[in-house]
Amino acid sequence: MINLRYHIVSLVAVFMALGLGIVMGSTVIDRVTVDALNNRLDDVQRSVGAIRAENGRLGDQVKQGQDFAVTTRDQLLRGHLRNIPVMVVAVAGVDRGPVDELRQALVTAQATMEGTIWFTSKMRLTSDSDVRALAGALDLPVDRPEVVRRQALARVAAARDTAAAEASPLAALQSAGFLTYEGPPSTTTTTGGIASTSGSVPSSLAALPLANTRYLVVSGAGAEVGDDVVAVPLVQAYAQANGRVVAAESGVDEPVQGGRAVFVGLLRREAGTARLSTVDNLESPMGQTAAVLALEDLGVPRYGHYGVGRGAERVLPSQTP
Repeated sequence: MINLRYHIVSLVAVFMALGLGIVMGSTVIDRVTVDALNNRLDDVQRSVGAIRAENGRLGDQVKQGQDFAVTTRDQLLRGHLRNIPVMVVAVAGVDRGPVDELRQALVTAQATMEGTIWFTSKMRLTSDSDVRALAGALDLPVDRPEVVRRQALARVAAARDTAAAEASPLAALQSAGFLTYEGPPSTTTTTGGIASTSGSVPSSLAALPLANTRYLVVSGAGAEVGDDVVAVPLVQAYAQANGRVVAAESGVDEPVQGGRAVFVGLLRREAGTARLSTVDNLESPMGQTAAVLALEDLGVPRYGHYGVGRGAERVLPSQTP
């Protein structure tokens, strides 16, 4: 007969088994799992360290390549725009780094630099007072914002090409706050021990543009005014007025970061763009070289679309006679 003592012994045995299982599970088995995870973490850390070392090596190679590209750019461009007047026209908000590098490349090419005008966000004409201010600055009739802006850009594109005494539309727009003016960079740059000097021009917009000026319009990602609002119609107006314009932008190949050819792509898709050139990789020495050589080709005249984005015909102008 099974008595109470037997039941007590059985229950004690069951609880001892459970306790032993819990102890083993929390020590021996967990230790095996923890050791496996630690080994795996060590492998990941070693892999990350190797990748960082490789990235550092590749980064050094990229920097060396960039230095070589800049030196090659300057050697190639020296004197290509000697005594040719050039004005850079940009929309505020775009990355200034490539614009500054382009300006120095123009100095190396010995262009007669007229400085840079920056269209401000006021060109959006979001208020009636801005519309009236723009119309008043250029003696235009007050109309719908898009009409007044289009007429103003046409006036800018058709600005005098001679040193006449009439007031410059650029100076009027500067006074009204629709653009700012940045004078030419240092007129002398030295590369490889050789100095290049660009021509000197008046430091005031009142005397600009000079005769036969060639224009380089920069817009794209980050612009405070939409490309279809200012940059595209301005480039088209320059192309129609004198055919001396290159449109350029900096870009990246990832759409989430802005994409490439968001500005010049609009021009490349438009009909009637035969009298203008475009560059879609101004962020690189190669793109800066293409922009300068495209400006030189305007004297032929010869036009093309350069860069690495959709619609580009080649990386650089061919420079064939």
